[in-house]
Amino acid sequence: MSKVWTLLILLSGFIIFSAAENVPDDQKNEEETEYISEEPKCGQASPKAFHLNLNITGNQARPGEFPWTIALIYNLSFIGVGSLIAPDVVLTAAHRLVNITTEDFKVSAGEWEYGNSFKDYPYEEANVLKIVRHESFDYKHGLNNLALLFLDTTYSLTYRINTICLPAEKRSLNSKRCMVAGWGKNGFRDENFATVLKKIELPIVPRDICQNQLRKTRLGTDFQLGFGLICAGGEEGKDACTGDGGGALFCPMDEDPERFEQIGIVNWGVGCKQKDVPGTYTDVAEFKHWIDQKIEENNYLPDEN
Repeated sequence: MSKVWTLLILLSGFIIFSAAENVPDDQKNEEETEYISEEPKCGQASPKAFHLNLNITGNQARPGEFPWTIALIYNLSFIGVGSLIAPDVVLTAAHRLVNITTEDFKVSAGEWEYGNSFKDYPYEEANVLKIVRHESFDYKHGLNNLALLFLDTTYSLTYRINTICLPAEKRSLNSKRCMVAGWGKNGFRDENFATVLKKIELPIVPRDICQNQLRKTRLGTDFQLGFGLICAGGEEGKDACTGDGGGALFCPMDEDPERFEQIGIVNWGVGCKQKDVPGTYTDVAEFKHWIDQKIEENNYLPDEN
């Protein structure tokens, strides 16, 4: 009898082991990431994003890949992009907020396919309580082009909705390649915005080179690249475009390449996706003091790096 029980135990162990070996890949990936803390640091993306088996193209982000990306919604219409820099504060571009008031103004966090909740990644909306635009915003030249949105909701930070780090100090950006994410148009003449969150990798362009390249456009030879602007792009077929305004230009952190910090805000460009025609971005480092000051004045605390 003891031999029979031994045989049964061995067989049952074999069956359990075999079953474990045949767990579907998607299930194993889910199990492997379940242990990960739901209290991420700023600039951390969802580790589950890269395990999701989705039919996406090369220029589309995955759910949770850039969890600080915020959709701006006014009168039920998408008007631009922002970034979550504190659980209840969004950073965006002032030019997206012309004639915008807090009435019927919302933001949506956790979006991927705009307007549709993806399984395990539902979006969460919040009302905008207060808009603070830079006092010296110049629409014509895109100078001082930034604003803060203070929300009626304090988001719980997880890998699904998270903040982006802001630069602690000014640093050299030359030779860096960074990212933009948004639901803007894929082409300058497209009629509709993108449905699924885009991601665009762009090179940082030094200011002198950027100014010279932009002088060869309709801006003319007298064009001067204003204070507080940085440039990225200039590669054919890759660019932020209409509707991406206000979104973050973010780069891997030198001290922790698995995390990202926001160095720019999508500002303006001459068309989209043209070779040697970079786009301009508000330099976040130049305005870090203004951001901190306005958050403090409004009794909001930024996320710590």
